[in-house]
Amino acid sequence: MPFFKDLNLSAATAGFVAVLVGFTSSVAIVFQAAQAFGATPAQITSWMWALGLGMGLCSAIPSLVLKQPVMVAWSTPGAAVLATAGLAGGFSMAEAIGAFMVCGALITLAGATGWFERVMNK
Repeated sequence: MPFFKDLNLSAATAGFVAVLVGFTSSVAIVFQAAQAFGATPAQITSWMWALGLGMGLCSAIPSLVLKQPVMVAWSTPGAAVLATAGLAGGFSMAEAIGAFMVCGALITLAGATGWFERVMNK
């Protein structure tokens, strides 16, 4: 299998360090955002699982398909905005999550339309 042929200690170590730094660099901000909105420990655990699995799949699948490293991480500034909005009050957790999801969809749409434009102009 080509996957196992390319797997070596250096690549595995580099990948592990990238994931470790990407995940731990802003986990405190995500915890603070969740607590600011009054999330329960079960909800915070769910957020961490969803973020971990989401980032893992969004990094692993394109890396395997493109055969080059792809690193996906959460938005530290986005988490900071959520934490600030939660501390300021006036927003529910459902509103904050909805706004975050709409922003993600709009960013995806902007990226997809840019890709589509490049493909069509070739």
